[in-house]
Amino acid sequence: MDTMRITVEQEGFCGLWHKADAEADSSKALIVIGGSEGNENIPMNVGKMFAARGISALGVCYFNVPGLPDNLIRVPVDPFEKAVRWLKNQGYEKVFIYGISKGGELALLAASLIPEISGVIALSPMHCVWSGLEGNKGLLDKKVTNIPEFTWRGEDLPCMQAILKYAPGIWHLITQQQFDLKYMYERPLKKFREETAIRVENINGDILFIYPEEDLMWPSGDAVKYMEKRLKEKGFSHDVQELCYEKASHILVPLSPDALKMFKVERKYPEECKKSREDAFEQSLKWLEAR
Repeated sequence: MDTMRITVEQEGFCGLWHKADAEADSSKALIVIGGSEGNENIPMNVGKMFAARGISALGVCYFNVPGLPDNLIRVPVDPFEKAVRWLKNQGYEKVFIYGISKGGELALLAASLIPEISGVIALSPMHCVWSGLEGNKGLLDKKVTNIPEFTWRGEDLPCMQAILKYAPGIWHLITQQQFDLKYMYERPLKKFREETAIRVENINGDILFIYPEEDLMWPSGDAVKYMEKRLKEKGFSHDVQELCYEKASHILVPLSPDALKMFKVERKYPEECKKSREDAFEQSLKWLEAR
C-alpha cells in the first residue's frame, strides 16, 4: 500500500491518499483528520490503519501545511468539499469522515455544511465552533485569539470565546499530577451562545460519537449530550450511536503518543486505556462496514 500526496496547488486541499490493497467495499472511502496539533500524524498513521483493514482513506490536513493557514485561525472548511468531490471522482459513492478532538468538531462541522458526506465518526468532539488558536509548535505554544477558528465560503463562523490561562492548568498539574484544560471551555459554556452551535441536524447520514467518561481536554461528554438532544428535538432521521469509555483519556485514536502520559488514567490503567483505543478503532470499522 503506497501513500500518494495531494497538494493544495493540485486539487485545492492537502491530502494523504491511502488506497487499500483489498477494499472491503469499493463504494466507500473515509476522510481522516487530526486535532489541533496541525500535523500529518493522524491523517498519515490512522489513515494507513484504516486502509490496511480494507477502508481506503484520505488523510486531510487543514492548517500548518503549505498553502493553508499557519495557525488554527480562519481555517476554511471549503477544502473538505473539494476532498469529497475528489473521492467521488475516483468512483466512491459514499464518503465518510472521521476526526478526533478539534478534528471531531471539524468533522461534524464539515458534514453539516457538505451534504455529500455520508456519515461522521466524531471522537472526543465539541458541539460548537470556538475562537482560534495561535501557535503550532505544541500545547504550551498556543494562545487564544478572538478570531474564529473556521470559515465557510469566505465568511467567519460565529464562535465561542475560549479562555486560556496557564495558572489553573499548572495548579492541576501539581495537585492532580495531570493536565486539565476543561476550564478553558466550561466557564464560557455557562453562557453558551446558540448561534455558535454546529447544525448537526443538517448532516446527511448516520453519526457515531466516541468519547471518554472523563475528558480533561474539554467537556466532550457534555457536548455529545447536547448534540444528541438537539438531534432529537430537530427530528433527525438518521441513526445516532455513542460509545463512552470509562478507562480512557481524550486521546482515543489507535496510537500511543507520548502525550498519553499527561493523563493519570493512562498512567494508572495503561493496558485498559490501550484496549479502549483499540476497541474504538474496531467499533469504527464495524460502523463503517454496516453502512
